[in-house]
Amino acid sequence: MDAVLKQRVITGVVLIIAVLLGVLLTTPPFFSIFSLIVFISLSGWEWARLVSLYDNSRTLFIAVLLLLSVLVYWSDSLRWLSIALGAIVWFATLVLLAIYEKGTTLYKDNPWMLRLAAFLVLIPAWASLITLQQFYPLLVLYLIFLVAIADSGAYFSGKAFGKNKLAPELSPGKTREGMLGGLAGATLWSIIGASFLGLPASDWLFFIFLSMAVAILSVSGDLFESLIKREAGQKDSGTILPGHGGILDRIDGLLAALPLFVLGIFWGGIEAL
Repeated sequence: MDAVLKQRVITGVVLIIAVLLGVLLTTPPFFSIFSLIVFISLSGWEWARLVSLYDNSRTLFIAVLLLLSVLVYWSDSLRWLSIALGAIVWFATLVLLAIYEKGTTLYKDNPWMLRLAAFLVLIPAWASLITLQQFYPLLVLYLIFLVAIADSGAYFSGKAFGKNKLAPELSPGKTREGMLGGLAGATLWSIIGASFLGLPASDWLFFIFLSMAVAILSVSGDLFESLIKREAGQKDSGTILPGHGGILDRIDGLLAALPLFVLGIFWGGIEAL
């Protein structure tokens, strides 16, 4: 095993253990603090660097992110408003990704756009995460594996069968065939999940279709981070995770998946969980 692969494996194992312990054994208040550090402070710090905020501007950026997050935490109405807004934002992001052209000056001419996006992405994702962990910790793990399986399925399917580029301007390695492979993997996982969670037959179809929609939307999280990194001229969002890059590099798909999944679970009529 070469040094880089060994480093990736070690970091991956540590991350898996940390996630399992954090989700299953930590009480909601402590989990909220732990995830606040990861999703808001560390991810926000990386985001600030990518959108060219440094020194005092960077500190102020993080401070405002944290302040708004605390307000969302203490207000149920603000929390649900944030989650709903997050889902809407990700569907709108699909349009931005579809029309993106290499060499565009839209984001350089309007730097506020990607800076504002941090508030519309990070806070709703964190609000969704802590809400899901509070009521259904197992579903947090289910969702993390759903996104990972969709991503892995897309990678291996793309390697084996990929011919048609999905978003060549943003991520030349992604293909339509790969996305279909990822969707197939996510669908299989959703069937396993519905069975393991003991859902009644009446809820299976909704749960499977929700999981498929979330898996597809998670791709937009990956592509949107690619857009931000391309505009910043960076390969990774950071270096905090040896062999894996930054925090945003690991949670990009999850950022897009969380709001829609949580809305679907809580407002979609699944009452047997």
